[in-house]
Amino acid sequence: MKFERGSRLAERIKERVAQVVLFELHDPRIGFVTITRAKMSKDLARVEIFYSVLGTEGDRSRVEHALADARGYVQHEIAKVCETRSVPHLEFVFDRSVEGAFKMEQLLDGLKKERGEEAPPAVDTPAPEAEKKDDDA
Repeated sequence: MKFERGSRLAERIKERVAQVVLFELHDPRIGFVTITRAKMSKDLARVEIFYSVLGTEGDRSRVEHALADARGYVQHEIAKVCETRSVPHLEFVFDRSVEGAFKMEQLLDGLKKERGEEAPPAVDTPAPEAEKKDDDA
């Protein structure tokens, strides 16, 4: 029961943090940021907010510092949606899984180009003869 509450609370916090970061923070250091997920501790005292950044390593560093500077404001905004006695301590964590997936996609595309392969068709369509046989039966 407690885990269920924690996951619901984490989802609500994730949505509110995304809204605050995208629409309410007017920091020029924050560029293309995506809030990917939130992970709540079992005792509901701490929440890790995972984010990804589209851009260079310098862009990521600027966003990291901007989020660290805005943590107090974001935590204050989270307090408005939390229905708990205390507000979970907010921690921003860079999500490396998105970066890894992007690198893997680039590697696979490079292998396809190297081999001269094209992408397979999205849907297998039956041959016209097979359709006629099914209709005759």
